[in-house]
Amino acid sequence: MKADVFLSEMKTILADERNALRKLDVKAVTEAGIRKEVLLKAVMTAPEAERKNLAAALMEIKSELRRNLVLLAHARDYLRDAITLCTQNKQQARPRLQASL
Repeated sequence: MKADVFLSEMKTILADERNALRKLDVKAVTEAGIRKEVLLKAVMTAPEAERKNLAAALMEIKSELRRNLVLLAHARDYLRDAITLCTQNKQQARPRLQASL
């Protein structure tokens, strides 16, 4: 896999994932995860000659991956808090639900 193709595809996947995370769309987040996994498997099986460029491409998207990870962690917390609000005393839930992504 060529680095430019990898970057283009991964940036598209990350943008889709970010959008899904903001909407708390579990299905779309799962689909993005599967797409990332398929793409990363292609990177792992790339010829030795392409790996240096692919490593540089991975470093280029590192901050985007971290941003999505933070959004994913917040989405998980929002859902946990929503479940708490629906099943327990509302006074026990943390105020994080009032934040926005």
